[in-house]
Amino acid sequence: MSPERVFQVLTVLGLAAGGWLYGDYWKKSNLPPLDNDSAATLRAENSELVQRVDTLEEELAQVRSMLSKGPFPVPDDIISWVEKDYDMVFLKNPNVRLASPTKIRDAAHANLRLIYGEVDLENEGLAWELLGLLPPNQRLFTQLLFVNSSGVKGICDLSEQRILLSENFDAMSVPDRSVLVRLLGQLLAYQNYPKKEWGSRDEWQAWEAVHTGSAAAQQSRFLRRNTDTNEASWDDPEPAREQLLNDLEPALQGFCNFPFIEGADFSRYFFIDSRAAWAGMFQNPPSSTAAVLHPNQKEREAIDISFPNSGSEIIHENTIGELGLRLWLEPFAGMDESGLLAEQWRGDRYQLRRRSDKQFTLTWKIALVDEKSAKSLKAEVERSMIPHFHEAQASRKTAVNVSGTVLTFTNSPKK
Repeated sequence: MSPERVFQVLTVLGLAAGGWLYGDYWKKSNLPPLDNDSAATLRAENSELVQRVDTLEEELAQVRSMLSKGPFPVPDDIISWVEKDYDMVFLKNPNVRLASPTKIRDAAHANLRLIYGEVDLENEGLAWELLGLLPPNQRLFTQLLFVNSSGVKGICDLSEQRILLSENFDAMSVPDRSVLVRLLGQLLAYQNYPKKEWGSRDEWQAWEAVHTGSAAAQQSRFLRRNTDTNEASWDDPEPAREQLLNDLEPALQGFCNFPFIEGADFSRYFFIDSRAAWAGMFQNPPSSTAAVLHPNQKEREAIDISFPNSGSEIIHENTIGELGLRLWLEPFAGMDESGLLAEQWRGDRYQLRRRSDKQFTLTWKIALVDEKSAKSLKAEVERSMIPHFHEAQASRKTAVNVSGTVLTFTNSPKK
């Protein structure tokens, strides 16, 4: 008998024995007082049942330990369904294991280092503070680590190319199995179309939208298939993670949700089109979030942004794309206006510099489709955002100006 089947049988037996014991206890507790012989018999029966439950719990622990030390037995039908749905095959057998919360957190940590580098994330967090995407003293790295490891049913460890499932993963639960399907989809796509370097956050967000978004869309198809079969609806398998997301700052929440919402929609666009279009999406993934947000438009090459050499030390520079511009504007200008203004994005780049007095300055240049769009963006920033910066960052000086089709936002110390 496979470890998975043993685990399932023991789980059912444990629940049945516990339920019987609980019901029998309450039934007998309501009977008239027993004589000494009957009471002794009842105590003996209860003692025997407790021992049987303890034995089952010990066997469950042994099976969990066995599964955590070896591969988690993924049913062949799930692997076949994932491969058929993706029209790909695993280049090597998926490595799936049960893991402790610490191991899952370590995998999330390794993913962040692989994608960004720990130092870059710390510097990016500082840049986001000066951009107003994050409040002061909220470490970007720590927040991303928590949201990617806390309350999750599993994680795709890109650095080790394996899947780690939480210890409370329920192989009998359709929602839990849907998480496994999503993670298998991520691993399958990564095996067939790996990439380990990204030129900017915007390029990474676009790549993640393809891979994670496709896996999220596949998870939805799996749930819908099982809903139709069983005529049932399913609860969110990761409610704790959902709550963590809701507690994030709006911009960070938007970046984290992007692959699961816009990325999944982007994936569906090509999945519905044809198998050739679907394969082409992985072979030539979009290089910007603008392309993900507008799948029916031909991707435009972003305008190159350059900076004069001011002599100050460059600590970090990056591109946050149309998505970043939209999320920057949204809390102040509203969703509709932010979307319209951000659609005019044609390129951006920011630089975080450290002056000789150890203080930081930030310059962000955004290229728009035309001069009119640049002026419209400037007017909105001056109207709804600059007053906020004056209040929230009173010790600093923020300004915005336009030259042709390029808007420049600056944030520097007052002294």
